[in-house]
Parts: sequence; structure tokens; C-alpha cells
Amino acid sequence: MSDNQSLRARLKEDLTSNLSVSVVSVILAVVALFVFAQIGDPTTGGLLLALNIGVFIPYAYERYWPVAYSRSAAAAWTISAALITTGLFIGTYQLAFGVVPGEYTGGIAFVLTVLIQYGIAALFMRVRQHT
Repeated sequence: MSDNQSLRARLKEDLTSNLSVSVVSVILAVVALFVFAQIGDPTTGGLLLALNIGVFIPYAYERYWPVAYSRSAAAAWTISAALITTGLFIGTYQLAFGVVPGEYTGGIAFVLTVLIQYGIAALFMRVRQHT
């Protein structure tokens, strides 16, 4: 992105780049928030899972994922990433629930899931760049 662009042009470019990933991840975050409210702590755990899906998946795709996909393929990638993220989050949430007090389980699951997400994306980017 050029520094000579107007603020409006830069904002429009940021908002429309990878739009399908952003839209699909926000929709899936709302769904995950609703579903997690049915099975777990709706306030902390559900909100952290929705934040992980709605914010960190598009960020990882934009910053670390080395492959640019078409709109439909990017939407499919987002759905796959959201399913993996949800599985990681719920798995670490359940593991932490058995070890630490309940008020910390959502935070532990959130941090571990984000670390695993970025670790996998960075590893894939590094492997892809060196082949």
C-alpha cells in the first residue's frame, strides 16, 4: 500500500481485500457464540471463541497465509479454519476446565488456540517459501 493514497482509499482497500474471508468469519463467529452459549459459559468462553474466529482468522489469512485464493476457495478456507479453531478451543477449554478454576478456562483456551493458529500459519508460510 502506498503512503501517497488518501485515507479513504486506504480504508476502502483494507476493508475490501479478502472480503469473503472477513464476512464468512464474522458470520461463523456469531454462530459459534450462539452454539457455545448452549454448551458452555456464554459470556467468557463464547465471546472469546467468537473473537478468535471473527478477528484472528481473517488476520492470520491476510498476514501469514502465503496463498491467495479465489473468493469461493477463500470462503471454504475460512470455514475449515473456523472448524479447526472451534475444535482446538473446545478441546483446550475442556482440558483446562479439569485442571484450573472455571473462570480461567476461557482465557487459557483462547491464548492456546491463538498460539496454535499462528504457529501453524507461520509454519506453513515458512515451508511454502522455502520450496
